[in-house]
Amino acid sequence: MTEVAAQTRTKESAMGDVSSPRLHCSILGSLEVRVAGRRAVIGAPKQRLLLAILLCHANAVIPSDQLIDSLWGETPPRTARKNLQVYMSALRKIVGDRISFQGWGYRISADREELDLLRFLELGRSGRAAVRSGDLATAAALLGDAVRMWRERPLEEFCHVPLVAAEVGRFTELFLSIYEDWVELEIELGRHVEALGSLDVVAARFPARERVAAARMTALSRCGRAAEALAHFEGLRRHLAAEMGIDPSPVIRQLYQAILRGDGPPPARLPGLAAVARPRSVRALANRLPRDIDDFVGRETEVHHILDEPAPVTVITGGLGTGKTALAVHVAHMLAPRYPDGAVVIPLRRHGVPRTAADVQREILEDVGLEVAGVREDDVLASVWRSWLADRKVLLVLDDSPDESSVRMLLPGTTSSRVLVTSRSRLSGLESVARIGLEDLSTSEGVEFLSRSIGRDRVAGDLPAVLRIFRRCGLSPLVLRLLGCRLAGLRHLPLGLLADRLERIENVLDEFVAGDVSLRRRFEESYAHPSWPHRAAFLALGALDGPVFGHEELVAALDGTEGPGERVIESLLEAGILSIPQIETDAEVVAHSLSYAMSPLAHRFAAELRGDRPH
Repeated sequence: MTEVAAQTRTKESAMGDVSSPRLHCSILGSLEVRVAGRRAVIGAPKQRLLLAILLCHANAVIPSDQLIDSLWGETPPRTARKNLQVYMSALRKIVGDRISFQGWGYRISADREELDLLRFLELGRSGRAAVRSGDLATAAALLGDAVRMWRERPLEEFCHVPLVAAEVGRFTELFLSIYEDWVELEIELGRHVEALGSLDVVAARFPARERVAAARMTALSRCGRAAEALAHFEGLRRHLAAEMGIDPSPVIRQLYQAILRGDGPPPARLPGLAAVARPRSVRALANRLPRDIDDFVGRETEVHHILDEPAPVTVITGGLGTGKTALAVHVAHMLAPRYPDGAVVIPLRRHGVPRTAADVQREILEDVGLEVAGVREDDVLASVWRSWLADRKVLLVLDDSPDESSVRMLLPGTTSSRVLVTSRSRLSGLESVARIGLEDLSTSEGVEFLSRSIGRDRVAGDLPAVLRIFRRCGLSPLVLRLLGCRLAGLRHLPLGLLADRLERIENVLDEFVAGDVSLRRRFEESYAHPSWPHRAAFLALGALDGPVFGHEELVAALDGTEGPGERVIESLLEAGILSIPQIETDAEVVAHSLSYAMSPLAHRFAAELRGDRPH
């Protein structure tokens, strides 16, 4: 059987089994393969070598004869071609049908998201393009991300195989040239102290690289360590003489003389950088928080929890009107002095429509003076975003997040910054975050809230009516604020009359309006859209007597609206539509005694959407 026929049969028999799972391969260090997020074990040495060769030459065909020579040397077994097919078949079970036979050789298809080498090369190209355009800050961010992808000596276990060694040598040279561009940029941008950390390592490993030596001498000199800079030159001179029999180049000798005279090193001149190009001024975010609420009431436990929380990301969740944004802004004003590089609230929706992470990143980066208009690819833009945040202490409030992915792309890669996230959903998929769940205010906090709005004497004079209003309308901060604003303008109205009106009126939502803020409009923006994923379940809640529901009653009513009843309950809890009421007892809670609650006015709105009018 010919190799082509054998390969065709192998491929045809595997078509039903072989797929292309989510894959990530790393060769900028030891060989590592992750399939669907899990590390794949490739134990057989020849299989590992074969995959390493294919990945080094990703998207190119490697002749079968070259692969056989690499696997067995000058004396391959008679069954070498058959064995090669077996190895390829085993690798397909791991990486899917990305490996293909082209009639005379094999290739593995990969993109930059699947292979770190391709991602490294893309970042290098984008960074150098930014250098040519004179955008040094963006260039430093992109080239820095490329440099940080280099983990250790690439594929060292296969350094004896010429087909691997040649490619490793090629992209090691690429790494060094990108590293030299990046480290010179870092020094040019005034980050010579930070640059020294990596220069010490790279200069020791590649002692003959004159650009690396010049960069280290420059950084040492600008740190006030001229003697060490001169000593490094002497070390370079001795190494070149002993290993190659040559002297240092005129350029680095001139640098040595400048440092020796005390003139200091001249500004760096990067390939393709116009003589007039200079780093653009990058502005600070400063404190851009909206005003704090003077009459903020309650949430003492939550405030202290956020202030004392060591985790860099805190997620604040709760239903509509529970004061998530108010709490985040209130705490952000307290935290802002810890973050000198700026504090800002970033809305993740505009007019109810979720914004993309790229839209947010571009807006903030351009706002601080970084020109990213030419960066069209979202992953490259994300690299600039993370690099800009990496060395700064910034407080970000990501407000009204629609889902986990909108948050993940905006999180800093380091812990020097702090992020507060608000969302109606619990965002349970976010990992390594602290969580704060907000319910309605307590009765005492509600009394205090209204007392500050309409006066303590007025509230204390008709406390039973106030409690009737609370039972009817709930104790969310939004409801209390709208109620307080309205009552403040109706000083003649006894609270008992208002309580009577709220208990008998059908269109109770229309009573909660203050200026341009309308509770009904807020509900419509959140719940009335036909494509909202929980609409069917929300309407089913409106058909029940509520707003507190028993477990079995709720399961029966919700079953089939979005799936099994139990799962629908979980999704509504996740979305912040339902909550589990506080049980003031130490008795064990069993399934049949479970209950769930929703906002009284949200329940009324659900009934109105159905056309029902609960009393």
